[in-house]
Amino acid sequence: MALSLIPFLAGAGLRPVSTFRSTEGEQKIRNAGGTPCAFALQNALEPDGFSTLDALFQDGGPDYLVDFAHGNLESLVATADVAAVGRYMQENVTCRAALVKWASRRMMAGRFGRMLYVSSTAAALQNGGQGFYAASKQASESLYRGAGIELAKKGITSAILRPGYVSAGRGTDYLETHGDRIRQRVPLGRAATPAEVAETLLFLLSDAARPINATVVTMDGGLTACK
Repeated sequence: MALSLIPFLAGAGLRPVSTFRSTEGEQKIRNAGGTPCAFALQNALEPDGFSTLDALFQDGGPDYLVDFAHGNLESLVATADVAAVGRYMQENVTCRAALVKWASRRMMAGRFGRMLYVSSTAAALQNGGQGFYAASKQASESLYRGAGIELAKKGITSAILRPGYVSAGRGTDYLETHGDRIRQRVPLGRAATPAEVAETLLFLLSDAARPINATVVTMDGGLTACK
């Protein structure tokens, strides 16, 4: 889904910098027209965890941050490996806090910034086995909400997008096996496309959307509006 955003950002005159953790991911970014940068969220707590990003933005910025990165942990709460839960929360919440801090401090230098976090409707409507995933999403949303509350007067705002079913990434396989069920559950009758999500994110990055601050925008075809 993140790759779908690159052509839209480039078309708007921006220089999208996307992170990767494998040579395959790097090539996909290049093919999409973005600037690849090696960065792993789970290394954010290392002393030089942001060195590659610092080097890339040595002349200033970034002005915009769109945060897609998130691991997955499917486990029943009652049977979970506590150590695995601790590692998962550190990688997806604590390390994300370090990322938000890094971006905030750099944006404050220019007194301008816009941060978007791509969450999930699982934060509001979770299935069995998604307790830790949902908890980490909710915690991450709070980090971005807090940044928008605390930094808006300094020119830095934030917003959270909660997509529902999307025909991309992990959602593709799920849609192939549960397509009929989704069409029944979602009032719109289908999943969102990557292009629709990308266009929504591009709007949320625009100056016109800056008053949409420290809040959640839900894009799920009406799924969470139903009983």
